[in-house]
Amino acid sequence: MKKIQISAFVSGHGFGHISRSLEAILQILIQNPDWTATINSPRGEEFASSLDLSGIWGQVKARIKFRKTKSDVGIVQRDSLGMDLDSTESEILEFKKKKNSLLESETEYLKKEKPNIIWSDSSSFPFLISSELKIPSLFLGNFTWDYIYSHYESPIFQKYSEELKTEYALCDLGLILPLSCPVISIRKTKNIGLLGRKPNLSKEEARSYYGFEEGIEYYLFSFGAYGIDSSHFDWKEWDPSKRRIVIGGIEWKIEAKNNLGIVTIPNCHYPDLLRACDFVLTKPGYGILSESYFAGTPILYTDRGNFPEYKYLVETLQSQYKSSYISHKDLFSFQWENASKSAISSNVVPDPRFQRDAIQEIQDSIIEIIK
Repeated sequence: MKKIQISAFVSGHGFGHISRSLEAILQILIQNPDWTATINSPRGEEFASSLDLSGIWGQVKARIKFRKTKSDVGIVQRDSLGMDLDSTESEILEFKKKKNSLLESETEYLKKEKPNIIWSDSSSFPFLISSELKIPSLFLGNFTWDYIYSHYESPIFQKYSEELKTEYALCDLGLILPLSCPVISIRKTKNIGLLGRKPNLSKEEARSYYGFEEGIEYYLFSFGAYGIDSSHFDWKEWDPSKRRIVIGGIEWKIEAKNNLGIVTIPNCHYPDLLRACDFVLTKPGYGILSESYFAGTPILYTDRGNFPEYKYLVETLQSQYKSSYISHKDLFSFQWENASKSAISSNVVPDPRFQRDAIQEIQDSIIEIIK
């Protein structure tokens, strides 16, 4: 098989985009020793320590590089549970001002790099370059930003949504993940399997590795890149005698009086920490839902604000996951018992699509599209 260079543009919105795309690219590079990749994203290198722990970084680090490049705006978050749409509008206007110069610089870079394929998760911007340079392109994701922005009535969002539609239409192939919103702006699409990082340890091995105690329930707080304000919690209601809060995030921490019952485990292989825990408390997002599925850990999920992806994620949670909704009120007052019992007892309908090998499907698509 010929050498292939991948140039991947990955959204910096949260951790879900980079965690899944990086996982796919790493596994593809392992399977194809002559392939190389560039990750163009605000995120990526901060995952290197966990990649060392997962045992795969040494096999690929000479064939992958990272560039700090922002190819989309996403949604500005106050924290993981609340969005700032006014600031998002301002970011959109600022991005549009700089778009032509960004397009020129990225086009010149790719002319020199000469990739065989341009991969986007999930910006439309790279398709302007792939179309101009006649480089095959693929989209990977469970939503497009034009669909997200069309949900909001503001003229700025509505106009930008229409602009992005024309850019997505330049994509050669859209690889649509499960847990998806409707994708209508990409002309040719293909549904693929569930993509996400997987644990290396069994539950027993993981609990032992992290020193978890018998008879204690461990709740992983998974609120991604943005976290939540620990002052929202009613700490006088917190009883750490039978429960522990586990924090494994890269960018945020939670503080309680004397840190009683708070276990902080940074720079870990996150899927192993997820498997070790009894439950994960989260706001629904593709990354944590895919990784929870592979870890087999029940999910307690709460509202995340007016984000149109939420509806589709919850529909899948309710049918195919051991999961239960928990209100902000119950979350912040530590009233978790009912939701925990409901999650454990919930009925699950297995989806055969979740069992498919998404990474192999992506690799096969790359080979097909560059012929």
